[in-house]
Amino acid sequence: MRTGFSARAWLVVLALATAAAVSRPAAADDRQECLKGSREAAAATIAACTRAIESGDYKDRDLSTLYHTRGYSWSQTSLADRIDRAFKDYTEAIRIDPEAVGSLLNRAHIYNQRHDYDRAIADVNQAFEGGLSNYGKRAGYGERGYAYQAKGDNDRAIADYTESIQLDASNYVTLTARGATYLAKGDLDRAIADYDQVIALYPKYALAYYSRAFAYRAKGDVDRVIADCSQAIALYPQYRDAYFARGYAYQTKGDFDRAIADYDQMIALDPNDGAAYSNRAMAYLFKGDFRRAIADFDPEQVLSWLAAAVFLAALIWLCCRRDAHASGRWSGPTMIQMCENELVEIKRRNAALDNIAAALERRSSG
Repeated sequence: MRTGFSARAWLVVLALATAAAVSRPAAADDRQECLKGSREAAAATIAACTRAIESGDYKDRDLSTLYHTRGYSWSQTSLADRIDRAFKDYTEAIRIDPEAVGSLLNRAHIYNQRHDYDRAIADVNQAFEGGLSNYGKRAGYGERGYAYQAKGDNDRAIADYTESIQLDASNYVTLTARGATYLAKGDLDRAIADYDQVIALYPKYALAYYSRAFAYRAKGDVDRVIADCSQAIALYPQYRDAYFARGYAYQTKGDFDRAIADYDQMIALDPNDGAAYSNRAMAYLFKGDFRRAIADFDPEQVLSWLAAAVFLAALIWLCCRRDAHASGRWSGPTMIQMCENELVEIKRRNAALDNIAAALERRSSG
């Protein structure tokens, strides 16, 4: 009996030892599969990373790297909570290794997406302290520049974007962002220069043409607005903002038919676009097509305008009536004449509203 028990015990020990011997190579294989993961095999990469993490065989920087890789793989999936999962893994990687610069930069990007700009800046600063490659520096300057831009600190944003561009002059995304920051600062010529450079690098980048059009609009160069918006639309026919800017430019030039055509395109792309209806209504109004203007205007807006016009007219009438019988230096024909002149001026300024009211009356009766 004693001999049998001993043999059985040795068998158990041998089995455990064999299992341990088998588990370690498997964990090593999981680590390799995790680290060489790809976008196309994100699910397999996540599974391998999870097995390696849970094996207990890795710690410190090796374990941090596994969390980082799994975090990145989560972001490549179509899961609804992929960003939350990635954020959680990046945070764990940073907890294990505060110098996990890849996780710091990726988490900074998520903070920017969440509009938590101060934390994004803090993560980038920590990444710089941990030491970055040139590629990491370009990414870090870009993320921190974005956060500063969003906070309205244009000078710091421009400084960071410039550092990033000096490391990679062909980085059209950062060039576009710096152009937008110059535009926000009111430095229109530098904004246009950045957009020119982007277009020279990537002539088919529709956003660069639209952005440059916006700068030309600020300079009052309507023809260039139209030219750049037309190019943006040619590259991306569903570019609603470009239709809007071009329509506004046509409207400024008095070309109401082309303006209306652009607003029509906007409405075709989004039937609920209130700005397109409002601008088209104004174009119809200036063209003298009051019926179509009424159809496009928000009914509440029309009623508020009419109410304001009626109120002002009533106020002037009461003013005239009171002062026609009042005594003192403001009584008599002088005050009456002033009231009459004011009524004429209001009527001149609100001629369009009178036409709207008439159209509304005809529409209600017909």
